Amino acid sequence: MRRKLFGLIYMSSYKIQLDIVNLKDLTILEKLNSPSFIQAKSKSEVFEKDMDKICTAIDGFKDKLKEYKITDYKFYGNGQLIDEISASYIADQIQVRTGLKIEWLSSSQIVFAKVLSGINSLNQIQHERLQGLPTYLLSLGSAMINLSLFENGKFISTWNLPLGPREIQEIDQITNETPGNPIDVISDYLNARIDHLARQIKPNPNSAFIIQHADSLNNRFLHQHDSATRITHKDFDDFYYDSIEMPLDYLMDMYQLEPAVAEHTLPNLVAVRSFVNLLSPKEIYITDMSVITGLLLSEANSQKLLKGPFIGNDIIMTFAKNMADRYLVDPDHAGQIRDFALHIFDRLRNVHLLTETDRRLLSLAATVDDIGSFVNQVSRYEQSAEIITANKIIGLSNQENTIVSEICRYQTSDEGPSSPDIGGQHYRQLDSQIQLRVAKMSAILRLATALDASHKQKIKKIIISIKNDNELIIRAKTNADITLERWSFNRRSQLFEEVFGIKVSLKQEGMNRQ
Repeated sequence: MRRKLFGLIYMSSYKIQLDIVNLKDLTILEKLNSPSFIQAKSKSEVFEKDMDKICTAIDGFKDKLKEYKITDYKFYGNGQLIDEISASYIADQIQVRTGLKIEWLSSSQIVFAKVLSGINSLNQIQHERLQGLPTYLLSLGSAMINLSLFENGKFISTWNLPLGPREIQEIDQITNETPGNPIDVISDYLNARIDHLARQIKPNPNSAFIIQHADSLNNRFLHQHDSATRITHKDFDDFYYDSIEMPLDYLMDMYQLEPAVAEHTLPNLVAVRSFVNLLSPKEIYITDMSVITGLLLSEANSQKLLKGPFIGNDIIMTFAKNMADRYLVDPDHAGQIRDFALHIFDRLRNVHLLTETDRRLLSLAATVDDIGSFVNQVSRYEQSAEIITANKIIGLSNQENTIVSEICRYQTSDEGPSSPDIGGQHYRQLDSQIQLRVAKMSAILRLATALDASHKQKIKKIIISIKNDNELIIRAKTNADITLERWSFNRRSQLFEEVFGIKVSLKQEGMNRQ
């Protein structure tokens, strides 16, 4: 089989690394790492202080790519905890000095990559012990801890717990000031933050638990060519009690840890133990599959090299539906307007000129646009936008999450002075690159929402036609009374006509008519 070589450069707050990969089977042919970064109070300071180290490593990576004759590569950076101004400054410095352009990954994209790698871990383990067991993936990181739930190999839900530089510094300050056992203090600190999860997740002695990104555990238990292995509860307990007694220098030497990784080791182990106690799993596994694994899976999918189906889009939609369920959105109504919105989108491709990515964002917006009703019926679409801004959908960039939230914001058809409107002050402050996309998709979703104004799914099917290039006719197939839908449609169609310059009308046809 002919190889498809690809280079992936990934910069975390610990180091920058290059993986030379055969995308056809995701085999890593060679891996290069920079020296560990010197840690600072913020991640942007880490990158700024170690800019020489970063650029020197990149120059070496470029030579290695030339050695393999690789021209197909990507450069990603972990953008968690970095503000936009710092990210732009760091990216500019790197590009000026090396010629390479970095793509910053948002927190939601990082979580998505971890979930993808978690599913890949499940497939790699393929152990009889896991069959039928709900499986939790605990992913440790430099900015947060992420817990994801899978059932029958499918993603169900995910939760995040902040544990970044600020939290590590707080733990250091607290433990330095206490005369008691610092491990007890760390445990109390983390359990206080895990407490909200304890109210949502109940112990399940018939579950499995996979630990990801635990370098100390991996270096202790994983064999050279293994990507995952099972450990017993006793294995973990013995390792835990041995490690918490070790001085930091000895811990680094014993498990070949970089200083930046070592300072997270004790808090991470305490967190792992807290989750083991919370979940009471039947099986424990560790894996070295990481964010990079997820990024490589996404790349292989984009180049149509994956042998099986790519479940990435299903994961994102599942997350959106879970959010809608959490805020008690009517699933039948949401499903109806999503179907109508996508049908309108597909029939008007030559009119709106939007992309497949936009279609996916429209589908997500249709799923979550009514979550704000849980908070308040007044300004519910603005509430929806605020909720999405605070609880970003995994797998989307910051810009894509902004697009989804803004599509939701502009679903209101109220004409009050405080209501958001396309062309208003808030809209004008949006990035110019997304303004028109938001307007077009908002207009489409407004029409779709009107077609189920009663929330009773009276319209079973719609037929769309364009007359004389300047009139859109939507024929609603139903025998029911759609007076409310017609009234709502007339109110909501104005934005569509303004954005596309096309008059739009709704006509009813009986179900027995061909």
